[in-house]
Amino acid sequence: MNNNHSRRTNILWPAILIIVGLAFLFQNLGLLGNNLWDSIFKFWPLLLIPFGINDMVQNRSVVGPTMTISIGAIFMASNLGYLGWDSWMTLWRLWPVVIIAIGLEIFLGRKNILLSMLGVALSLALLAGGLYLSGGISGVDSQLPTGEVVIGQDIEQPLDDAETAKVRIDSSVGELTVDALKGSDNLIEGTIYSVERETILESYKMTGDMIDYYLHSEWQPGGSFNFNQKNQRLSWDLALSPDIPLDLNISLGVGESSLDLSELQVSAVDLNIGVGQTTVSLPVGEYDAQVDGGVGQTTIELPAEGQINLNVDGGVGEIVIYIPEGMAAKINVDRGIAGLSVPSGFDKNENTYTSPNFASADNYVEINVDQGIGNIAIREK
Repeated sequence: MNNNHSRRTNILWPAILIIVGLAFLFQNLGLLGNNLWDSIFKFWPLLLIPFGINDMVQNRSVVGPTMTISIGAIFMASNLGYLGWDSWMTLWRLWPVVIIAIGLEIFLGRKNILLSMLGVALSLALLAGGLYLSGGISGVDSQLPTGEVVIGQDIEQPLDDAETAKVRIDSSVGELTVDALKGSDNLIEGTIYSVERETILESYKMTGDMIDYYLHSEWQPGGSFNFNQKNQRLSWDLALSPDIPLDLNISLGVGESSLDLSELQVSAVDLNIGVGQTTVSLPVGEYDAQVDGGVGQTTIELPAEGQINLNVDGGVGEIVIYIPEGMAAKINVDRGIAGLSVPSGFDKNENTYTSPNFASADNYVEINVDQGIGNIAIREK
């Protein structure tokens, strides 16, 4: 009995070694391009699949392997372009598959490995079938609700002689772009493309010389999402004033976001990303930046000057942080099941990596990264 258990627990690491070995083999055969590490970052979700298989073999379970394998497969499909990040909106509607997996585990699991495999296969088939029937697989560029028409709404708020501003933007579903205004006396301008069921709300308060501005939306219940329509899409296209310091709080529920803050003045940055792919360019300055990402890929580009304290908290996915060459950096890493790459030349002390010039540098960044499952890549640029 003990020998069988020991053999079952040894499946995980041999599987990972096989995957890594295949990666190097395909690299040597010229099948992965010129940069092996870029390919490894792209294919990292494959490492989740052995964890699911190991759980199934070792514990005869259905629920855990179904979730782990499906997460790995979904991320792999997203990285290869077969599944858009906006399709996670469809995935949320498939949560009953978890209940079905629990029932299959009670009925089939914990008894025989073949029955556990059958339960996992049925659960994954239901998930894939639901995703296909709802249009999630083909919907890379759109997430328009069925039977609804996109409506454009202009956003404009004057500065009103304010010297500072607190700006909160809470978008729900779709694409979010934020950059700097050019040649305007407004605090914010832009256009939101939404549907009738989504009501766009603005609140504005002037206290002394500071503006407190809040832009968000509310959804009426009903309707479903169809990702097959290509001509229209939901998006928030916004620009902020570069003329005054901003305390920014930006949230995105499901979708892709591109936040070019490089030309803004900021006193603090707080970004919350639920599910999706996010690219952030931070500005020069002395401030704290918090980036929270639930599920997806987060890419952060740092400026060449400033004193920045950056905290990145990711759940499942990939975090890529670009540090300008010559910018001093101290990196503290806390990771679960996550790969890690740090530029060469950094001094390592347990989970802390420090550039040689950090102690005496005028311009520096201190980075705290926490990632549960996925990959962390710190790169010089």
